[in-house]
Amino acid sequence: MARTLSDHLLFTLEELVPYDLEKFKFKLQNTSLEKEHCRIPRGQLQTARPVKVATLLVSYYGEEYAVRLTLQVLRAINQRLLAEELQRATSQGKPLV
Repeated sequence: MARTLSDHLLFTLEELVPYDLEKFKFKLQNTSLEKEHCRIPRGQLQTARPVKVATLLVSYYGEEYAVRLTLQVLRAINQRLLAEELQRATSQGKPLV
């Protein structure tokens, strides 16, 4: 079965060690969003593990914007290799960001 954007997003978040996941969540809370989107409440995000973070991202932002936002945050926390892997897995030849 083909992987969805959500699958790739979850796989990427599961690759982060706990400290980097905490940095990811912190940076996510402090990143500018497109104006039609609202921020995930800090209380929901604070204790979330990778599956919950992926679920929140997709439910608040939709799959495509969740992936674009994840790429932006990964680059901001210096996880460029992981960002490149996610970009490659989800773009199918077209740049997302």
